[in-house]
Amino acid sequence: MTADKRVGHLPALVEEDLNDAQTELWNDITKGPRGAAPWMVQNGSLTGPFNAWLQIPQIGRAFAAAGEHLRFTSSLDAVTRELVILTVGAHWRSEFEFWAHAGIARDAGMKESLISAIESGSVDAVRSASDDGGHPVIFSAVQALVEQGVIPPTQLSELTELVGDATAVEIVALAGYYTLVSFTLNTFAVPLPDGEQLRFS
Repeated sequence: MTADKRVGHLPALVEEDLNDAQTELWNDITKGPRGAAPWMVQNGSLTGPFNAWLQIPQIGRAFAAAGEHLRFTSSLDAVTRELVILTVGAHWRSEFEFWAHAGIARDAGMKESLISAIESGSVDAVRSASDDGGHPVIFSAVQALVEQGVIPPTQLSELTELVGDATAVEIVALAGYYTLVSFTLNTFAVPLPDGEQLRFS
């Protein structure tokens, strides 16, 4: 690892310099369901939150495994799952998170107008842009959660009536997990790939 090679505020870890625990995490990420993403490895280092998590590989493996379950075994359809993630990313103004998951959302079939509505933070805009009447309910509940640290009882009742108790718990877990991701990305200033435009600056 060269001394001047960094991913944001952290040294950029490359595969040949990893210890055994870091190599296990690297392989979990690059050979698991996430590994198909073309942006996952940039200039020989992992991007997103993963270069940071390689600094703490045992904990990083637990984080990565939780995220894998939340994304790839979700009870939510892909567009609704990405709506939750994008709502969290927009709240925390997490450039990388919103950029990455806007791409995933597009691939899942989310309309550009809904991505823009989520970015705006307006439930009315989400209601106008969405073809799914449940999306404004979920958006509003997640927005309340990240703003207040709790979904108020009336909104929680509306959410659980819509999706059921288990999926409501999953939505809270998904929002919490991507808050962790946003904190990691923002604190260590993980940059967007070259040529991509900032949304929140």
